[in-house]
Amino acid sequence: MAKLSKETKQRLQQLFQCSQFVIRWGFIPTVLYLGFKRGADPGMPEPTLLSLLWG
Repeated sequence: MAKLSKETKQRLQQLFQCSQFVIRWGFIPTVLYLGFKRGADPGMPEPTLLSLLWG
């Protein structure tokens, strides 16, 4: 296995920390966005922001 320099290790650690932050705070908004973009199933009312907050 190749040896990594101290600077490379620090950059990889920073990259992992940033990706962890993005995954934690971006997962639910992404799921909500995709759900609203797809729309409701046949026979169901269209989703609205108010129905999301209410129910």
